Amino acid sequence: MKAAQNGASIRLMHRAIVSDVLGPRLRGVLWVQGCPHGCPGCIAPESWPNRGGRVVSVAVLAEWLLAQVGIEGITISGGEPMQQAVALQQFVARVRGRADLGVICYTGYVLPMRHAGLPGHVLPMTVAQRAFIEEVDLLIDGPYILERHADLLWRGSDNQRLLPLSPRYADLIASASSERDRSAGLLCTLDECGRPQVIGVPPRPGFRGELEQRMREQGVRLQVEQ
Repeated sequence: MKAAQNGASIRLMHRAIVSDVLGPRLRGVLWVQGCPHGCPGCIAPESWPNRGGRVVSVAVLAEWLLAQVGIEGITISGGEPMQQAVALQQFVARVRGRADLGVICYTGYVLPMRHAGLPGHVLPMTVAQRAFIEEVDLLIDGPYILERHADLLWRGSDNQRLLPLSPRYADLIASASSERDRSAGLLCTLDECGRPQVIGVPPRPGFRGELEQRMREQGVRLQVEQ
């Protein structure tokens, strides 16, 4: 994690351009590497090790995002973004200096002052984390809890919250009635290396395990990269 902490680079698991499944409209999505939570049933346990993924400079990542046509915003997931708050704040500030993009961020922590007895560790809110949070328009907080899995918009379990931190997505979240608060579904695509990738929040628990089991039954050999 040392390279990410100096603000020059981000330890990244994946990046992609996707529509709707992790925020409204077309978005650049970053999955950072490294997570301390280890939530049972996590759809991306390969994101947990701090030494996995690859290190990408903030400048290179910003140029990649700015080169994308027609995107509305950025979604930052993981892994745990708050472990790389310094670099991510620099990344968002660099991008927003040249384009008006919305920022959505996932965290397994719970935002302070809005904790209200919810399960999960309260975000430590270091100076760096606070500076990063100030760049975020919509925070989706709380750990994934397998036993509380629900079919919800952009989140996996019913303890997780959609917290508008700016006006940008506030009306969208306010209008998400019980009929509209449903999973935006999954996107099956290929990553930058041509490997199959499933993106989004599954509407039912155990999706990844079931998918992998069905693939093995069809003779597909699976290998998780660390």
